[in-house]
Amino acid sequence: MTDTDQTKTENPHKGALQHQRFELADGSLDVNVVADWLEIYDQDEPKARMFHTAYLAQNADAERPVIFCMNGGPGASSLFLHFACAGPKSLSRTDEGKLDLASRTLADNPESWLNFADLVFIDPVGTGFSHLIKPKKKDDEDKSEKKAEDDKNPYWATKKDLDSIGQFMRRFLRQHKLWQRPLYYAGESYGGYRACRLAKLLNKEYGLGMAGIISISPIWQFSDVLDSDYSAGQWVNQLPTYAAIAHRHGIGRHFDQEAAMDEVLAESERFSVSEFAQMLVSGSLMPAEQREAVLGKTADLIGLDADFVKRSSGRIRISDYARLARKNHDEITDLYDGSLYSLDPFPHRTNNEHAISESLFIDSHLFQNALHQWYFEVLGVETPLEYTVLSEEAFKHWKNDEKKYDLFEMTSAVDDFRAGMAANTQQRALIVHGRFDTVTPYFASKRLLLQSNLDASVAARISEKLYDGGHMFYSWPEVKNRFSDDIKAFVLGA
Repeated sequence: MTDTDQTKTENPHKGALQHQRFELADGSLDVNVVADWLEIYDQDEPKARMFHTAYLAQNADAERPVIFCMNGGPGASSLFLHFACAGPKSLSRTDEGKLDLASRTLADNPESWLNFADLVFIDPVGTGFSHLIKPKKKDDEDKSEKKAEDDKNPYWATKKDLDSIGQFMRRFLRQHKLWQRPLYYAGESYGGYRACRLAKLLNKEYGLGMAGIISISPIWQFSDVLDSDYSAGQWVNQLPTYAAIAHRHGIGRHFDQEAAMDEVLAESERFSVSEFAQMLVSGSLMPAEQREAVLGKTADLIGLDADFVKRSSGRIRISDYARLARKNHDEITDLYDGSLYSLDPFPHRTNNEHAISESLFIDSHLFQNALHQWYFEVLGVETPLEYTVLSEEAFKHWKNDEKKYDLFEMTSAVDDFRAGMAANTQQRALIVHGRFDTVTPYFASKRLLLQSNLDASVAARISEKLYDGGHMFYSWPEVKNRFSDDIKAFVLGA
């Protein structure tokens, strides 16, 4: 089963092929489930094994799409899209979108994307069960294996990571004879960055004529996440999200609580790129009275104390907003979904960033029991490895291996996205966000698209969706259903 050359490498891992019947919204579906590794090569030598879980409908015709799915990080496995959104099995959640702690087993996911497409969930090298292939230890080098462990993972790099994905997709399609299928790539967060880069790379360097990319809660341009006193992008992008959170919690003062959320966002976006942006870039050039008025309106829109907003010159970090939005209730809002909040264990501290609720990392541990049940008990995968949900080492050591000048370059996906969409005239794109996400704010993507001066023929192939919820908006059950419907309409061209 495993695609490996045993004469070159020793492989203690055993993949699995199971025939499963899933109960979906559109009825029962017989599926071949593949949980296995594919080897990734560099200069004709196997360097890594990428673990993946594929759901391939039996007796499918050539028109059935294939969607390759990845999460982000960098350093995240595909766990969240797999078991919380698109896969045929998922953990139960409450109506508020929180994991049901009483239920740690996987249940049917009737709204799975498997209703309309075959699915392949990919774990990047160093996440999930994916791993480097260690060089064979020589008799005279007792420390060679330890050295391999100590060396940084070469796939923890921008371009090397993208190339491993392209190589994986091409080899997977060849192995399973799926070349004629409509091909899609769906990536979340840093996976959404990958999606926009792959819009060009997969066609140009790997010969994959993609039908479309799906960019979920993406970050496209890393210079826009810097908390800088000397640039405006980060603060312009965040303000509409802060305004949405404030309106959700009833702390905004600019609008009546009966105002529609769309009205709040429209005015916040307009204000953010006009008076607010002018204030940020003008500094002390703006007359004091005008500056005072802009900062006062900013405070009213985002629901924070006016004096704090003025002292901060309108530059409110996401951790400060999370700490202050519900401070009167001794609560902190969630960075990934500002509509959610929890008790602040240190309400009297002015710098309590470690207490800021980050549900992404809390939730990840709750999946472990279900993961082991699925892979080891149901599917029969054999490996001595533990499943790495989120690799902090990958995140910490990730590098930009495309830089020419360390001082001046930060990675961006926008140019590759524009070039890829222009070159492949059949490729479409769907960009989706949750309105309460402060980690990857929706307005960053919207603003970059508006600034891209896209030709009308390209713009017509790009769709945007904004949902209630946060970074993983699909954790809200009603939003997950709507998202699934939108993905179905997108990949089937409805």
